[in-house]
Amino acid sequence: MKKEIADLIKRYRKRRGMSQKELAKKSGVNIRQIQRYESLSSDTGNMTLKNAIAIADALECDVRDLL
Repeated sequence: MKKEIADLIKRYRKRRGMSQKELAKKSGVNIRQIQRYESLSSDTGNMTLKNAIAIADALECDVRDLL
């Protein structure tokens, strides 16, 4: 995963005052996957569009802001 995307997810999450657990619950994306995205353990090529949209919706931002 590109560092910029990982940083953006983390930055938007922190701006909303959310923990990874809260983001996982609100987005429906498994917390381990959120952790992988933020820690660069997962490649963005492996992030599904469904997960990207769910995370963006939970963070109240446009999915294009994250990508």
